[in-house]
Amino acid sequence: MKKNKCVFLDRDGVLIEDVGYLKNPEDIIIMPNSVEALQTLKARGFLLIIVTNQAGVAKGFFNMDELTAVNNRLLKIYEDNGIIIDDLYFCPHHESGTVEPYNIKCSCRKPAAGMVLKGIEKFSIDPLKSFMAGDKDSDIMLAKNSGLKSFYIKNAMYKHDESIIPDFYVKDLKEAADIIIKSRILN
Repeated sequence: MKKNKCVFLDRDGVLIEDVGYLKNPEDIIIMPNSVEALQTLKARGFLLIIVTNQAGVAKGFFNMDELTAVNNRLLKIYEDNGIIIDDLYFCPHHESGTVEPYNIKCSCRKPAAGMVLKGIEKFSIDPLKSFMAGDKDSDIMLAKNSGLKSFYIKNAMYKHDESIIPDFYVKDLKEAADIIIKSRILN
């Protein structure tokens, strides 16, 4: 049985500008070169799956309806540019949150592998031919915990722990896509 290849994508700081706890769909700002990068990856047969921690739900900064509205608008923006995102998984949990039932420790919050494992199972994905692009140490650790190659995209809002080493440091998703396309592990 042929397994699929996939690029798992963090949302805030990779696909859209990280503005903190985003609750208004009209405040989405697509990152430069991300549309072109996703078009390139799709054209090369990659599945695209968003995996995003959204602790703002557990912390009461926004609710599930607001999160759904933001995610749906993002998917529509990409669809309007000819890009179908194959799936989107989010973790609304945080153990120090105040909103029940989301104030729990879970297996889906990055760096735990729950969201990626769900995608691997649903889409028959080969982790050895797949990647994670993120802008936080938890994204790099998620890749390591899931058997994916990792791309770290610098985000000035967060301090990177230099002891957590990704497979690649890149300036944006376009640079990551270019490296992926040139990778020898794709055959």
